[in-house]
Amino acid sequence: MRVRRAQDHVAVYDCAQTGVVVVVVALDENTKTAAFLTACEHARQDRRAKEKALANPDMTPELAEVLSTTQLQLSYEITTTLTTE
Repeated sequence: MRVRRAQDHVAVYDCAQTGVVVVVVALDENTKTAAFLTACEHARQDRRAKEKALANPDMTPELAEVLSTTQLQLSYEITTTLTTE
C-alpha cells in the first residue's frame, strides 16, 4: 500500500506542478507565487462580477448556465405572481 500511496502522491505533485506552469504562462507572471496570488485575485473578482451579472435585469437562466463553472454553479430563476380579486 505504501508504494501505491507514494505513486499517487507523485502523480498529484506532477499534476500540480504542470498546473502551476500553465497558470504562470497564462497569467504572464514570472513566479509561481505571483501566479498563485494573481489566480486567487482573479477568482475573487470573477465571483463578484458574476454576482453582479445575476442581478442584471437582462440575465437569463441560459446565461447563468453559461457563466457557471464546476466550482461555482449559478442559477437564475424568474418568479411571477398573479393575483386577482
